[in-house]
Amino acid sequence: MQRSIKRVLALAAATVITVSLAACSQGSSGSDDGESTGKLVVWDLLVGSDPNWKAVMDDVDAQFEEAHPGVEIDRVAQPADPTVIKQLMQAAAQSKSGPDLIMIWAWGDVLTLKPSLTPIDQYISDEERDSLNGWEGVTFDDQTYGVPIGLQGLGITYNKQLFEQAGLDPDSPPDSVDTLIDSCDALNAAGITPIGGGNKEGYLSGWTYSTLFAGSATADQAAALADYNTPLNEAPVSDAIGGVMDLVDAGCFSPDMPATPWYPDGFEDFQAGKTAMQFTIYSQFGYMQDPTIGQYLGFIPSLENTVTPEFLPAGAMNVWAVTDFSPRKKLAAELALFQEQAQFQQERLDKGGYFPNNKGVTFDDFLSLNPGVAPLIDLLQDGTPTFLPAHNMQDAKTNDIFQSQIELAMLGQTTIEDALQQAEDSRLDQRPILMGTE
Repeated sequence: MQRSIKRVLALAAATVITVSLAACSQGSSGSDDGESTGKLVVWDLLVGSDPNWKAVMDDVDAQFEEAHPGVEIDRVAQPADPTVIKQLMQAAAQSKSGPDLIMIWAWGDVLTLKPSLTPIDQYISDEERDSLNGWEGVTFDDQTYGVPIGLQGLGITYNKQLFEQAGLDPDSPPDSVDTLIDSCDALNAAGITPIGGGNKEGYLSGWTYSTLFAGSATADQAAALADYNTPLNEAPVSDAIGGVMDLVDAGCFSPDMPATPWYPDGFEDFQAGKTAMQFTIYSQFGYMQDPTIGQYLGFIPSLENTVTPEFLPAGAMNVWAVTDFSPRKKLAAELALFQEQAQFQQERLDKGGYFPNNKGVTFDDFLSLNPGVAPLIDLLQDGTPTFLPAHNMQDAKTNDIFQSQIELAMLGQTTIEDALQQAEDSRLDQRPILMGTE
């Protein structure tokens, strides 16, 4: 479980680095297909840390090379650290050499590195585009700057056994903030901490906010947030944060939650069966196989706050992006699309628990091991839309302010109004830089 938590931390670090690389890529062309043979250099953030991922990527590389005579794939393991990737990409862009294809995080890293990436719309067929979810994390100014990898989303995992002990119906979990608070009251009365977790690093601020944003915003409002046009101190953002504070004020968390580290301390009580619920990302579904609590777990995919949810808070786990200086742009784009086919995402789900964004993946084997995830699978198979979690659509500076200010509000050291105003001031400062309107 510790290895899984480390991998989750790397994947959940989807906050954004802000640096301008425009000067590094002037003069290069985004329309040149480039060479069709030779060595393709791929920077992969997971191949060096997860043997299950590596096994699938080895299969990808072998099949792609067989289908493209004269092509050799050099897959290079890189650390899942935004700062390191920024520095490496700066050096590569300046020298006009390095990777043809890079794995980065959706939305913010795509925007940050966009001057050194090339749009790949001309290489994506309608069928390929329709087969994948998560394009909102890679599309800006009507141009596509990468291929979304997998699905990372948010919801609430709950312990059915503890629900029963509190007199709650484990088969009718909360579906709104109001009913969640009612469940918290019953659990507290039974001497059970309702929701586990910690917010010392600020992660819980983002996860709770994103979960409740999906029940506070329409699909159109979510799209506006992706364009960085939504004020952070007005609805629907303020509605979502208001719902988070309602949970805090209702005693749904332990009193020391704001000062408790999220990794790994914030998970330990839930894993030990001492807390009834946990805000969870999809790559934590290893919980469902935990020998202590796995058989008792269920999953709540979304909650109503001020509106009936129109989408699930889930988007691209990562992104494959083609560099603007690659001498093999078309070939690199073909590899990016090739490795997100259903067959490879199926292998990644079955071997490593990586949740798919390819609509052709089946969940039969996964559900046999993780039956508590059935409510989410049902929604996805019914065609419920997804949209990138709200906290992922903030620049790094604003996200840091947002998280730290919400933590202070949880501690009663500032007001929500003041906290969100500071975040909005930062958004207004950073938007022209990030969106290229300055």
